[in-house]
Amino acid sequence: MADGEKAGASHSVKPRRPARSYDLHQQLTLLFVCAVATVVFTRGFLAATGYPQVGGSKLHIAHVLWGGLLLLAALLTTLAFLSPAAKPIAAVMGGVGFGLFIDEVGKFVTKDVNYFYRPAIAIIYVCFVVLFGVIRWLSSRGFTAQEATLSGLDALQRAAVGALSAERRTHILTLMDRTGTESPLAQSVRELLERTAAEPEPRPPLTQRLSRALARLWIPLTEHRLFRLGVFAVLGVAAAISAAEAGWLLRDGLSHLSFSQRAFTLTTIVADLALLIGAVRLSRSLLSALHWYDHAVLLEITVGQIFLYTSEQLAATLNLVALLIVWSLIHWTIQFETARQFTRAAANEGATAAALTSAR
Repeated sequence: MADGEKAGASHSVKPRRPARSYDLHQQLTLLFVCAVATVVFTRGFLAATGYPQVGGSKLHIAHVLWGGLLLLAALLTTLAFLSPAAKPIAAVMGGVGFGLFIDEVGKFVTKDVNYFYRPAIAIIYVCFVVLFGVIRWLSSRGFTAQEATLSGLDALQRAAVGALSAERRTHILTLMDRTGTESPLAQSVRELLERTAAEPEPRPPLTQRLSRALARLWIPLTEHRLFRLGVFAVLGVAAAISAAEAGWLLRDGLSHLSFSQRAFTLTTIVADLALLIGAVRLSRSLLSALHWYDHAVLLEITVGQIFLYTSEQLAATLNLVALLIVWSLIHWTIQFETARQFTRAAANEGATAAALTSAR
């Protein structure tokens, strides 16, 4: 082959993005929650026990060492085992390990190895915000045809060890159909999946049980005639809490506030405006209102809490835990309502097609 032809062939090959896992959102969220919970629990435990030191009078075995060992264990678990149970275990160990590591960041950015360095809390928080943003960015894009095919191969691996449920097989086949995977390999994977017997799932995962329990509560709740009034009441409580926070900061007047406190107050006002827009949208579209609530909570998590941490660390920690719980519930309702909307649209299309067929 001529040099020009080789160059043309090399230019025709486009670099591909690394393929993502079908479970990336679930696994990375588990890692994130474990990391945040580890920092909160570690700080609370050390404060309650008087900051004990392990190692006697001459040595101090810092918990960052245990964090490093857990991170190594998570890597070994991911690299050495193909079992579907390996990834959740690695996510838990990695999250706890990262939490123990980042909790001691104050020792590594100060000359006197100061664990109580006040800006360390802000550094920890920024790290969590960045991690949270990375997880959302990775989860926001739809799966490609190549990723759907690889997810199908992963499902076949699960079937080989008796860990493929009927629900997961249906989801993977739907994903492959939706992404239009038409390659010979994709066709073979689809045929194998359709012929593969799914194992009965004696006990669904905890997340699935929680989702089903929430669905049993959410569906009749949204159909109740007082649902919107209840949402307005919840928003009123949220506004009262925000007003209380702002009032606490303004207790000595505006001139006494630092830049961080003023920025936190401004962020809170903007978040409250997003909640107000969501309340107005609620009469037209529940899903649109939920998206505005999601924007408000994310603004508080990613911006407001950073400024609050510089002045009120205990309040910011408690706020962070509460906001993460609220955001998790809002995120679940958005996913659930989106799926319900898709199901209704598909049912309407089916009914329309059936009516047209009968008319002919």
